[in-house]
Amino acid sequence: MEQINREFKAVVQDLTHIYIGAQMSVEEMISYEDIPFKVKAVFNKYFSSEDKRNRPIGEILGNVKKEDFEYQVMNQLKLKFKVGIYSIKGAKEIYKSKTMNPEEFLSLHSSQDKYFDEEVVFNKLALMAFST
Repeated sequence: MEQINREFKAVVQDLTHIYIGAQMSVEEMISYEDIPFKVKAVFNKYFSSEDKRNRPIGEILGNVKKEDFEYQVMNQLKLKFKVGIYSIKGAKEIYKSKTMNPEEFLSLHSSQDKYFDEEVVFNKLALMAFST
């Protein structure tokens, strides 16, 4: 399991998106050089309190409620979440990655399904338009 956690602590960017490993803690993310300052500022302001600093980003975002202001922030930023979902097919356990919007992500976190948070995907255009 430790090997899987390390694999999902990376940061990758392309022309339109920023992919942040969901197993990275807020503290690790803020100290990471390759993450744009605006992403750090958004997390620092809306999603991270002192007691959440060492928890994985995927866990923090998965515990947001639809009534919370943070849910509106997630929608405004057009966040996407890449999640690995375990399912049973016959006698085999299958691991399949799926990209979800905030509503699907939160419903998965409140379900009893077996899953693993892989990445949080930021849309660069939505991030640029977002004002803190």
